Amino acid sequence: MEKNKKIWIGAGCSIAILGIAATTGVLIWKNGQTSEVTYRETTVEYGNLTVGITEDSTVNIGTVSQTFDLDISALVSSDSSSSSGTSQNDSMGGMGMQMFSFGGDTYTSQSQEMVIDSVHITVGQEIQAGDVLYTLTEDSVEEIRTQLEEDVEDTLADYQALTVEQQQSYLTAKQGYDTYVTNGSLAELTYNKELQDLQDKVDEAADTLEEKQNQVNENLEKLVELQEELTSAKKDLKDAEAAVSENHDNRYNDPYYYTVYLNTRDMAQTIVDEIEEDIESLTDENETLLTEIGEATRSWNEACRNLESEKLTAQQTLETDQYYASVSSEWYSIQTTSLDNEKQSAYASYESAVKKLDEFNSYIVGNDVIAEYSGVVTEVPLEEGDGVTRNTSLVTLYDASDVTMEITVSEDDYKAIDQDGEVNITYTAYPDVVYNGVISEVSDVAYDSSSGEVYYTITVTVQGDVSGLYEGMTGDVTCVTKETKEVTYVSNRAIFRDGTRSYVKVRDENGNIVEKDVTTGFSDGVNVEITEGLSQGDTVLIESKVSES
Repeated sequence: MEKNKKIWIGAGCSIAILGIAATTGVLIWKNGQTSEVTYRETTVEYGNLTVGITEDSTVNIGTVSQTFDLDISALVSSDSSSSSGTSQNDSMGGMGMQMFSFGGDTYTSQSQEMVIDSVHITVGQEIQAGDVLYTLTEDSVEEIRTQLEEDVEDTLADYQALTVEQQQSYLTAKQGYDTYVTNGSLAELTYNKELQDLQDKVDEAADTLEEKQNQVNENLEKLVELQEELTSAKKDLKDAEAAVSENHDNRYNDPYYYTVYLNTRDMAQTIVDEIEEDIESLTDENETLLTEIGEATRSWNEACRNLESEKLTAQQTLETDQYYASVSSEWYSIQTTSLDNEKQSAYASYESAVKKLDEFNSYIVGNDVIAEYSGVVTEVPLEEGDGVTRNTSLVTLYDASDVTMEITVSEDDYKAIDQDGEVNITYTAYPDVVYNGVISEVSDVAYDSSSGEVYYTITVTVQGDVSGLYEGMTGDVTCVTKETKEVTYVSNRAIFRDGTRSYVKVRDENGNIVEKDVTTGFSDGVNVEITEGLSQGDTVLIESKVSES
């Protein structure tokens, strides 16, 4: 239901106290009816009277609209995931955090409608809250009810399935949390061990290289020594050969010495041969060692390179493990919260389905749509065969609580008006009744180019019992200002006007009712200032007429 309402600003009203002295009656015949004219006496007062600005206006009665605000849409499900309880890895440094998601359904609403079978209202008809507006076809009502029941069953099954999935996902998330924490706590130890292993390989390669270099150096020292020995041995050999040559001719004369010379030569030759063999062996050995040194150098270089590259990888793994360990608690909270939210969303869908079904069964009684408000029908937007869905307009009524009158005032008058003060209203049809009102709205400024005046439109909401007021009824609206004056005043109801003439009715010395001209000033809508014609304490008459058939 929507109402054509405005935001109201409150104001108070007061009525001057009238001194009632006497009442008389006169019968007047007119058109077969009798009108009884009665008079009440009231006293002319002197005192403070709030200045009022009076403008004529007409009654505007707002409307209230009833709409079909029942949600009868069907739930359409779609799988949020291809498999239930799935996980995805956000990889980094060879590991990643699992992001879990359910395979439950998500729901969207699909519009549905029911069909009008018969219409029970007409424009101008006065209805009461609880009256039947429309009757819907039984088939369309039952179709909607069946769909809403199926929605309840489907959403409940989805919620129950998600509950089971959640339990498993909670366990998996806890295992992941424990793994990240453990890896984080062991990360530095693992890092140090990996670096030590790499450094050991570098050291081993360096030791091997150093060992072979030392062996080469030792061999080179031996070769130097052997070369010296070979030089000495060759000299000895040469001397021995010379001795053999010198004693060759005397070999037969002195065979012993010649034999000694021969043995010495042979021994010197043996020594030279042995030394040369040692030199050759050491030379070959050094050549082998030099090849091995090249290989050892390459192994050492490779171990150094591996140390640097693997150190970077190990550092990245260390930082990754430590990072995941530091955020593991937050990650676990996010995971479990996400699981809870998905479950809660599923339960919310189930509750929504149950609520729609319950509201439907409560709202649709015997296939009838019931009036929520009382009033006079101004619009019937539907007819037999029309569809009814959510937010469909059902009926528009006069809103007796929204009775307003508009007046237009100049800028000067607008500034003088007390917007929180009294607003008094009298109607031509009810001259003896003063209605109270409040200023509820002030429009944007309007400018009259012909006069150069700026005007404001003021909306006044009528308060109290407005049952006797109708659209278009004329009356006077008096807005009080912030100004008060000490003046002579009398009730507005005592003033009669005939064109530009204003007068009151009084009794002469013989008791006859006579007219007396007066000059009026401002009015607060209840009382009016008397500038000429009356004095404080004078008694005037207020006239009332009661028609009788």
